[in-house]
Amino acid sequence: MKRFIEDILIKWKDEKGRKPLVLSGARQVGKSYVIEQNFASHFEQLLSINFEKQPEFNSCFESGYDPARILRRIEALAGQRITSGRALLFFDEVQFCPEAIISLRYFFEELPELHIIAAGSLLEFTIEKISIPVGRVTFRHLSPLSFEEFLFNSGNQILLDEIRKHSVSRPFPEALHNKAISLLKEYLTIGGMPQVVASYIENQDYLRCQELLTDLLESYLKDFPKYSSKHSDLKYIDTVFSRIPHLVGNQFKFVQISRDIQSKYLKSGLDLLDKADLVKFIYKTSGIPLGVNYNPQRFKLLFIDIGLMQRACDLNIARWITDSYNLINAGPVAEQFVGQEICAHANFKREKLYYWARDKRGSSAEVDYLIEHLGGVTPVEVKAGTSGRLKSMQLLLKSNPDISEGIKVSLDNFEKENNIQSIPLYAFGSWLEKSRGL
Repeated sequence: MKRFIEDILIKWKDEKGRKPLVLSGARQVGKSYVIEQNFASHFEQLLSINFEKQPEFNSCFESGYDPARILRRIEALAGQRITSGRALLFFDEVQFCPEAIISLRYFFEELPELHIIAAGSLLEFTIEKISIPVGRVTFRHLSPLSFEEFLFNSGNQILLDEIRKHSVSRPFPEALHNKAISLLKEYLTIGGMPQVVASYIENQDYLRCQELLTDLLESYLKDFPKYSSKHSDLKYIDTVFSRIPHLVGNQFKFVQISRDIQSKYLKSGLDLLDKADLVKFIYKTSGIPLGVNYNPQRFKLLFIDIGLMQRACDLNIARWITDSYNLINAGPVAEQFVGQEICAHANFKREKLYYWARDKRGSSAEVDYLIEHLGGVTPVEVKAGTSGRLKSMQLLLKSNPDISEGIKVSLDNFEKENNIQSIPLYAFGSWLEKSRGL
């Protein structure tokens, strides 16, 4: 399965001053697959070490961080020579060997010609306990498949090309618009987890996809004991995890999870899920610059994946296949989709998300997302159907003259009314790429 991060990895392979690359992301988003099955073909040789399945390789790092000595020990254990410049050395599940993460700086300083990638699913838990000097390692982050990746892998590359090159100044041809909406509904149903997407492309079986989504949710639950050795940290994490999919799109309050559990315990569970990349914070900001004016105590949440979100909520998947364009009560699903697309189109780096809100008695207002890009900041309002009032957007634009335009993302076709540009949900990822100059 094609992942667009491959293009970033190929550039990394050939760049001067290349640093070891650390690839993070939640479990089951395809990190190992993209390295071993796709990217490795650009090398003559691959040596892959999985520290969870092959703990004996930890001993290679026990006597310091001399990269030449480490390499000799790895070669002896693997029974395989590593030729710098022609081989890729891949440290998988590297969180099980913190010394291997620390060694990356020394590989950069003393063996820069060696291509080395480290990947792990719970890296934040390990990295916060060790020191990785700034400037010695390149970080990249992998999310579930974007809608564009779904189109590419499902045999709709020509439609994807048409969406990408289409100008926002005119409507998309109606037949193509309808086809894109139909494919969007398929994606909304199954989500972007690689295993589920691959199964759907091969079998077109929605019920099988639901089974796979259930299995993934169960696998995340079984991972929780790995997050912390403190019982108090984990005591209510399953409660938090089960409630978050129901709260997407709402301003978060701990009482929404439970009125009977102290918020400090719920916050601990929420922070652990954030480190594991299973949830994403959308912080409230009241002005620009976003990072200066945001409130870390006021936020909304995204779940890891739109398919998993709906499965956890036990939503009826048939509605995406049978409903007309006006998707009733689908606002949180649309907000999850847009937030997920923002993360997926962040040049494979961790993205900080913001929404705008003004709290004023009798006149509150809220806009779903504010996006920073090369030209400044753009507000984005999400609508599940083909209509919706934009009073909050107009208020934001009126009070911030430096923001020239707002974006409405919905099932409407491309059109512009005054200073608000309408972008169809299926084209939002393409618009992001253009707006950020990617």
